[in-house]
Amino acid sequence: MQNLSEIAPILGAYNSSVAPPLHPKASMPSRSFGNRVNARYATQMSSGVLQWTSEKQGSALALSPKGRVDETSADAFKDYLVDAVGTESATVVIDLSAIEYMSSRGLRGLTLAQRAANEGGTTIVLACPNETMRDMVFRVADTIEDAIGN
Repeated sequence: MQNLSEIAPILGAYNSSVAPPLHPKASMPSRSFGNRVNARYATQMSSGVLQWTSEKQGSALALSPKGRVDETSADAFKDYLVDAVGTESATVVIDLSAIEYMSSRGLRGLTLAQRAANEGGTTIVLACPNETMRDMVFRVADTIEDAIGN
């Protein structure tokens, strides 16, 4: 087995300048693996606020979130979507063209909104999704107009 100080830099989670000495019988308290002071993606996290616009188009409601859906904004994203599918709209179109990034928690929010929509008889259509989202369980369209059927 290789020494942790030899393999950890390859994984990008080890900084020997702040690491404790690695002796098998060291009397130092154990530390969790990884000692970076700044998390790799922490500077990319949003302030937790998404900008939303919504527009009624016939029997459809078009929602257009803008920004990043990450750990700080995912709950608000989910809540907004679940509330929107609870309206009287037959179709809710979610325009994803202005979403810069979506974490797995954002995808979970979409899934929970889909579940709420199915229970209420509402159809969710994703407009302008990236390739990752095209492979999901949602109906997708290239534009809002295509989603509505105009």
